[in-house]
Amino acid sequence: MDEMCPDQSIEFTMDRIEREAKRAALAKTQQERFAVAEGRVGSAAEAEALSEAVAKLTLCHRRPYRPRDWAAVAARPRIEVVRTHELEAEARRALHSYKPGWLAQLFGSDRDQRRQLAARVAESASEDEAAYRKAWREAQVQNTEIDFAGKLAELDLRTINEALTAQTSLAEVFGAVERFRFTVPAKGRFQIQIEAHDLAALPAEEAERQPQGRAVFRPMALGKRHQLHGANVCAAALRYGLEMLGFLPLDAVEVVVHAELRDAATGLFARHPILQMTLTHTQAAATPFEQGDPMALAAQLGARMCWTLQGGFAPIELTGPAAEAA
Repeated sequence: MDEMCPDQSIEFTMDRIEREAKRAALAKTQQERFAVAEGRVGSAAEAEALSEAVAKLTLCHRRPYRPRDWAAVAARPRIEVVRTHELEAEARRALHSYKPGWLAQLFGSDRDQRRQLAARVAESASEDEAAYRKAWREAQVQNTEIDFAGKLAELDLRTINEALTAQTSLAEVFGAVERFRFTVPAKGRFQIQIEAHDLAALPAEEAERQPQGRAVFRPMALGKRHQLHGANVCAAALRYGLEMLGFLPLDAVEVVVHAELRDAATGLFARHPILQMTLTHTQAAATPFEQGDPMALAAQLGARMCWTLQGGFAPIELTGPAAEAA
């Protein structure tokens, strides 16, 4: 009952060995980049690109809440268009009721008048057909929207996924997560499952601007990297929840974020839930998404997570009926 979201930027087939290789390659690259203790020198443009990358990861929740009332659309009656031939019938009445005077008959002008009336009948038939076609097209647009809203109300996942790009702006933030998909664990319950980026996949350096268009790049402290990871996870959860709550005819949506965390005892990575949040319309309408810090907003909205500055995220136990893992 669930389908993968059409996110073209995600590799869904990466297995654990490939992930470990990727982490090792990132760690080696970072070590080589900072062989010099005092940091490396780069351009101001590179520093700006780094700043923009961090903003895309941590500020993607900053979007106004704009719900669409699809329930009202689904409740509209379907439009049936019937051919009426009204203009043609009126023109025929004019033709059949035409009674020329004796003077028109004497000079033969009645024949011209009859030809004009007959021509008007043909013109009116064309106008009736054009009006019908126009009304039919308009009805098709509205009926298609009604049918679409009905499928949304049924939480038809194929319809939701196919309309995602046109009806939401989630395409702007596909890069803020590793992957995502939607599930319906129970009737009327809609869950967004997000696979968060690894801590190792996030920026691991920070830049200090220098004169003459230069910047010094230094390794980011582990605590700051944990803050970056926390902000990214919360910002993504808020944005995905906000978009889908505004899109779907539901009272609430649920967001569950998973990530691969290292086991301190074995040193191996395993996939765990790290955040669970339910977002309602009342909450969304009262929350300043465009200004707030993502971690503070997530906590304010009751998100369940276990995070510390020193250790980052830790696994949590999910509540509610279980959904199939992404």
